[in-house]
Amino acid sequence: MRIWIEYVALWWDALVHPDRAGRLVLDKRIGRGFDRFLVAGIAALYALYGLSMGLFRGYGPAAVSGLKLPFLYLLTLAVCLPAFYVLNCLWGSRLSVPECVRLLLVAVSSNAAALASYAPFSFFFTLTTSRGGYRFLVLMHVAVFALSAIASVGVIALIFRATAAQLGRHLRAGVVVQWAILYAFVGTQMSWVLRPWVGSWSGPYAPFRPIGGSFIESLYNLIHPLFDRVIRLLPGFF
Repeated sequence: MRIWIEYVALWWDALVHPDRAGRLVLDKRIGRGFDRFLVAGIAALYALYGLSMGLFRGYGPAAVSGLKLPFLYLLTLAVCLPAFYVLNCLWGSRLSVPECVRLLLVAVSSNAAALASYAPFSFFFTLTTSRGGYRFLVLMHVAVFALSAIASVGVIALIFRATAAQLGRHLRAGVVVQWAILYAFVGTQMSWVLRPWVGSWSGPYAPFRPIGGSFIESLYNLIHPLFDRVIRLLPGFF
């Protein structure tokens, strides 16, 4: 327990002071226990928000969403790791595979912390929204995911830069941008495959459903009717 408390202090110090994160990523004295702590911490933070999402359909769906959301982000990280390692070798800091893993875990943990900070907000609207508010809740969660991603982008960039600075190397901004775009595209499609969402009351709850379409298509179908209503209301204001 004591060692995990020390890990929490190291992790939080790296998030609050990203310029120190480079030393944490490259410190070989910190063993694999810290990496396991990061994985467990990321899973717990994402699970907290996942519980708030599924609670709209009940305790069972809340548990399912709480399990799905950590898998979503960690599987996305695993899919994107080879591409990041190659970009890092060609244009970045030329980190080893273990160093790349730790850097990405520390970086993604900033997003997990940002998303978990919105959990009280999510629980409030989940518990105070009627069954007919499914469309609103889905759009709210998409907005929260976007806001947490934006809030963590700056921290992630600083962590990447600090790691390169510790090695005395210049990190090209394109490496971070390319990986972030790749991570976003894989993550959105992974969210469509795993679907750790709210669960509409219009039909029976299904933890797993057949895969069809894409995240972008589904988001368009949710937003399009709202735009139609706004367009119909606009003439009344003029």
